Amino acid sequence: MQVQNFNMLLLISIATGIYGAVIGVIINDSMYPVIICLLMFITASVLLIAAERRKNYRLCTWLYIILIFFAVLPALFFTSGGYRSGAFLVFGIPIVFSSILLHKFQKSAVIALELLLYVACILVAYFRPETVHVLPSEFDYVFLSIVFFLSTSVFLLAALMTSSRMLTLRQEWIEELNRELTARSETLQQYDSMKSDFLATVAHEINTPLAVIAASSNDTLELLGEKPLNTEEVRENQNIINKRVKLIDTILLDLMDTAAIETGRLTLQRMPARLEELIRDTCNTHYEKLSETGKRVEFDLQEDLPLIWIDPPRIEQVMLNLMSNAFRYSKSGTVTVRLEQANGGQTVSVIDDGEGMDSETVRDALRQYATTRTEHWRHGIGLYICRQIITAHNGSIWIDSKKGSGTTVSFSLNEDPADY
Repeated sequence: MQVQNFNMLLLISIATGIYGAVIGVIINDSMYPVIICLLMFITASVLLIAAERRKNYRLCTWLYIILIFFAVLPALFFTSGGYRSGAFLVFGIPIVFSSILLHKFQKSAVIALELLLYVACILVAYFRPETVHVLPSEFDYVFLSIVFFLSTSVFLLAALMTSSRMLTLRQEWIEELNRELTARSETLQQYDSMKSDFLATVAHEINTPLAVIAASSNDTLELLGEKPLNTEEVRENQNIINKRVKLIDTILLDLMDTAAIETGRLTLQRMPARLEELIRDTCNTHYEKLSETGKRVEFDLQEDLPLIWIDPPRIEQVMLNLMSNAFRYSKSGTVTVRLEQANGGQTVSVIDDGEGMDSETVRDALRQYATTRTEHWRHGIGLYICRQIITAHNGSIWIDSKKGSGTTVSFSLNEDPADY
């Protein structure tokens, strides 16, 4: 605002200098008013350019006040007929602009000095009339009185209207900023609440397998004290412990991946690979005994697709997350994995026949901490990690699901190495 007021004042001074010089030429009595008006025009122009280039508006403001308000305007008063011609009316302009441009003590001090100086000018003109340039005729006095009155009125009105408009705009800007800050504050509170719920859920998820591990360990210790030793029960307890340790390891790996994503430390080690082979190997390695539990994977894989530049462990991680979610929600226990070539890339889809998701859940599922309900927390963080990994590959991931109609999660990777 101060910069805008300063620019407005100098533009008014430039216009006043040109306007005053033209009026002085019209009267054609003395060149002193013309010279003073031209000095005002030159001074204001130089300060305007200097302020714009140097960005030192405070120094230029003080130079303007000293040169124009304390020197040029008093000189213009004495060379333009004094108070009889209405020249004293221009003294209202510096008082108004000093109150706009300056603050607190500076404003009070400068306005007091201006009042003293301008009152002194009028008193000197009254007691020492020889210091005032005399105009040729009474008509010139009347003419200049009208000119000074109209000019001062127009300039002050323009200044006040402009200042009022800028204050209104500033108030609107402050209100808009307050609304934005309020919205951001509410969003941050929501995220803080979501993270708190998430951490509480993670603590619960880790506590559950730890409780199982503790119970199995105590049972094993009791079994070891019995004779004869029941090795089958010991082996069963150890298998339970092993599974729960793997579960905790998976949870911690997800948390570490989330931290790496949030800090920008997720890196890829790309190499040429075949998605068909990676998908089959992943399923055969991690889900080879599914048939014993009533679960199975159906493959619909397009063969002989070209090599694609990927980070195989990361894509395997994506597949495991998607497969884990699909088996969790599948009704029949069957999950279909499809691979096809389309639009210059290769698309992988993991399809289940579960309950599906509503439109709101589909929209939020790929976001971080989409859900913090205990039974679904892995769904929220797992899909978030998948999205970040696929995005890092310059690929895309999406969900097709309807309530009661199952869910299909697909991701697409570009075949052209130039896209990486």
